[in-house]
Amino acid sequence: MAAPSSIACTAADFAGLSAEILGAGGALRFRAHGASMAPLVRDGDLLLIRPVSPDAVRAGDVVLCGWEPGRVVVHRVIRVAAGPDGLRFTVQGDAVSHPDGTFPAAQVYGRVAAIERGGACIDMHGPVLRMLGRAAVLRSRWNAGRGRPFRLAGQVGKRLPVLRRYLA
Repeated sequence: MAAPSSIACTAADFAGLSAEILGAGGALRFRAHGASMAPLVRDGDLLLIRPVSPDAVRAGDVVLCGWEPGRVVVHRVIRVAAGPDGLRFTVQGDAVSHPDGTFPAAQVYGRVAAIERGGACIDMHGPVLRMLGRAAVLRSRWNAGRGRPFRLAGQVGKRLPVLRRYLA
């Protein structure tokens, strides 16, 4: 009997399975839904998530984390803070104007390693994506995504051949 190419499950089941698979050291591949990370992650993209040590997570990384009971979200880390209870991560979608909140390390299940779209694979750890991640963090921290200079920069960036693959 061949393994199924996809498995349908509820959001709560997916959240539990994600935490368990990544917590055990396995990788996870699933189809993204929604537009909160557009234009980088688009509705229908296939995401490869790999487990990650909280110490290795940096601002600019895109992570899968438990957002509320029975729900996960794939958003960008915009701030990492160390406190008496350990590391905490503030995450926000690239297309969203406000952060989701700050989460303890235990709620960060894994980091997006690759995006598959239209037969192509985008490595999230390449230099261009790292630079785009840092720019997205600055935009989020300054809450400047809606300002005219940032809109113009985004329009120019989408036209540059080196960025077109990721943002167009």
